[in-house]
Amino acid sequence: MENLEFVKDINSYTVIEKIVEGCSGDEKYKLEKDGKYFLLRVGDKTKAPERRNEYDRLRDYARKGINTHKPIMFDTTIDTFYSIVSWVSGTPVMDIIKKDVTKSYYQLGRKVGVELQKLHLSSQSDSKIDWQDIISKKADLFLENYHRMSIDFSCSQYAEQYILNNIALMADRPQVILHGDFHWNNCVVDETGNVGIIDFSGNNTGDPWYEFGGLLWALEYSESFANGQIDGYFDTPPDEFWKIFKFYVALYAFEHLTYHNGTSEDIRNHIFNAGRMLEVFGKDFELKLPLFRK
Repeated sequence: MENLEFVKDINSYTVIEKIVEGCSGDEKYKLEKDGKYFLLRVGDKTKAPERRNEYDRLRDYARKGINTHKPIMFDTTIDTFYSIVSWVSGTPVMDIIKKDVTKSYYQLGRKVGVELQKLHLSSQSDSKIDWQDIISKKADLFLENYHRMSIDFSCSQYAEQYILNNIALMADRPQVILHGDFHWNNCVVDETGNVGIIDFSGNNTGDPWYEFGGLLWALEYSESFANGQIDGYFDTPPDEFWKIFKFYVALYAFEHLTYHNGTSEDIRNHIFNAGRMLEVFGKDFELKLPLFRK
């Protein structure tokens, strides 16, 4: 275990374990004190302003009834920042669904959708960023990588055309401060069935519907959960949602291709996953509603 003596009052806590999940680059530890659990995050001081903003947002979320980490302490040393927040107890939704994929998880999905909507309503932003420009640059980057790979899979050509033909959908989208990594493994369910949201990532502002891209991972295992999350968020989703969701599905699939490690096996896996994502809108990416909505 690393030396954590620079953390104020660390000797009043018991370090339970180092947490290896996540890709933020920060070190994370589970702590215990007086029978309660906490999360310690440690990272390079250059990240301190960003992490401080995340920490301060948690205070706002707590006041607004969002079930997430409660801020305890934030400080810096010469070259390090650290924060301590409350631990959000529960089992990740991913683990619950994978344990028995034969069950219906519609009601669980609804709970997650309700919490996501509460989060977005609590983090609305007056930012005037050009979301269409941001997404256009992302699309250019992802599609350039796709062409560089010299591959054609599933309905990739149709999905690329959908992005190019519908970039105007990104104009004048509402703005919220995004969770940054919202998906089924960053939602936990406690023993009473309450859903908590964990592991926020960054302070980016953008379209709240952008965060439905993470639903594609759960969709592989549970269509009922996917339907529940959408219905919990909207009750009745507007027609415009499906057009924009379809756009983000295409974008997310091409983004996924950028994360392979260069080996043939990993490239094949990423191509397979990207194809699976796209096919929720049909073999030719032609459907107005995804297959799981039929």
